[in-house]
Amino acid sequence: MEDIAARIRAVLPASWFPSVAEKNTPVLDGVLAGLAWPWTVMYGLLTYIRNQSRLQTSTGNFVDMAATDYFGDSLPRVSGESDADYIARIQKEFVVKRNTRAAFEEQIDSLTTQGRIFEPWRAPDCACYGRDAFNADTRRYGSRSSSGCVFVEVDDASADRSALATALLKTKSEGIDVFIAIKS
Repeated sequence: MEDIAARIRAVLPASWFPSVAEKNTPVLDGVLAGLAWPWTVMYGLLTYIRNQSRLQTSTGNFVDMAATDYFGDSLPRVSGESDADYIARIQKEFVVKRNTRAAFEEQIDSLTTQGRIFEPWRAPDCACYGRDAFNADTRRYGSRSSSGCVFVEVDDASADRSALATALLKTKSEGIDVFIAIKS
């Protein structure tokens, strides 16, 4: 507050008031402090708002709002979790691989030993039906119109269907259809 009061005092006409060095102006100092106080509060509020605009410097409910903005209801704050820990968990969630073939393969490999992904719009998965295929899995019909479709085939009958479905649901993006076929 003294900084803003000093700035106001610096622009006052020098001939009207005693110099700053005299410090014999209690009424003027009170009036300037009264003028400086709301501007000090406003500057503090702007500083606080600027800090809340970035995840790394935000605090309190603003961290929760950022998590909701980025991830919806899928990443709530754990009871008793500090702001720093929650921010670290949010930042870690940003770099999780999702909606890529590698991410699906990683999820499948973690849950079963024999799983394959077939994407009808991906040429290496379909090849040319009935011609020059290097293995039997590539002899399938492809489709240029089903770009949001993934088939996951699992040969292992002991695979946990619900765990596989949950893992793939967390990995896929909205609008992508994932079909799971478990062969016995």
